[in-house]
Amino acid sequence: MQSTIPSTRSSKPPFWGDFTPSIDRHLPTWARRSNPIVRRHLGVHWKVLPLEVDLLIRLLLIQGVLVALSIPMWFILPLLFTLLPVALVILPFVFVAYARLLIAVGSFTVRMIVDEQHHQTLALLRTTPMSLRHILYSKAAAGVWRQVEDLGLIVMGVALLTLPIIGLQYATYWPLEEVNVVSRLAIYGGLLASVVRVFLEPVMLAACAVAVGSIVPYRTPALLSVVGLGFFYFLFINLPRLLPLTPEVRILLEFVVPVVLPVIVTWLAFNVAEYSLRQD
Repeated sequence: MQSTIPSTRSSKPPFWGDFTPSIDRHLPTWARRSNPIVRRHLGVHWKVLPLEVDLLIRLLLIQGVLVALSIPMWFILPLLFTLLPVALVILPFVFVAYARLLIAVGSFTVRMIVDEQHHQTLALLRTTPMSLRHILYSKAAAGVWRQVEDLGLIVMGVALLTLPIIGLQYATYWPLEEVNVVSRLAIYGGLLASVVRVFLEPVMLAACAVAVGSIVPYRTPALLSVVGLGFFYFLFINLPRLLPLTPEVRILLEFVVPVVLPVIVTWLAFNVAEYSLRQD
């Protein structure tokens, strides 16, 4: 008589076996953890839990709806700003965690590239069918993947706590009780820019680490160079905000520059790294 009790044995854990491939299946091949280069550098750390993008999108949409409703019902926005004391207490810890994450991404990536140069394994990789640019992309992707769990927590913290801070900044230009579409667009645009830059800046620093590692052959000078580049970048981004600015200039500095500049720096860094390596 055949048993009707289902077997409970499985060749692999259902969680990692079924869930992991769906996490990064929409990413380019060079950015996936299944990529041999990325997998090699991650080692046992390839089993990570990235940010729940669907949850983040829902959270941003809810806040967008509330900001839109505050145009006919202006009192909604001040109610949201009751979270301001919580944001002022927690956000400094989020910023410290973000700084540590950027340093970790830069240091891991630059050490990886310097070691590849020292052991001459990067030249071996160039004999594979992969292009040099995609090899460099994968190196940077491994540096970001290594810190992706902490990055997910930081992104959620920024998405939840940034809106009251941005509203407080723009209240000097547009009082909250005024029915002003421009002010609501500025507040929500600032929230979106804050979230997007948290994704872009680790990638930018990883790209800078790849560029520095391809030029500087020693770990300590290369690491100091990456940290210095990151420090002066954030100094350049944030110092102008301390000046008395018109609303238009402030919007440019807080919405456009922090989103566009990391993309430009990333592109330049990969070009520098590729040019340097092709000279060898």
